[in-house]
Amino acid sequence: MTELIEEKDVTPVNLALALERAVIAHDLDEDQSIYVKEDGWFTFWIWVRKGTGYVHLKTHTHFKKSTTQLQRLEICNEFNKSKFMLTCYESRGRLCFDHALNFRDGLLHENFVRSCRQFAKSIETGLADTDPDNVFVLQPGETAPEDETGDQNHESK
Repeated sequence: MTELIEEKDVTPVNLALALERAVIAHDLDEDQSIYVKEDGWFTFWIWVRKGTGYVHLKTHTHFKKSTTQLQRLEICNEFNKSKFMLTCYESRGRLCFDHALNFRDGLLHENFVRSCRQFAKSIETGLADTDPDNVFVLQPGETAPEDETGDQNHESK
């Protein structure tokens, strides 16, 4: 059965309830963001942007310090070219991923859940396709060794 979440009802609490019904592990944070932490998934955050009418999915990982700016941009370009759901960019040594779902006139529950699944899966397959040996990108949660040489101007905060 298709269930529409009415536009006025697209809230962090209702989206968290949709994830709960789909048995997707997550936390609803005090700042009204949702942190999706399902086992085997690339973790990400969800925000409801009421003013623009979008549900924003976002995450990041870090580039290795030894990667050049050109290598970083080439990886982002490859993601943007091959993974239609993702917008990818480099920011302060991070490989960032975004996706926005429009919820004007409402959001289908099934579409929201599928989009969450596909967002995480697209990142995983994209990393496996563009950097299968982890030469340029660190795995989520991994930090670069302090003695790694390379471009030190792109450290993350």
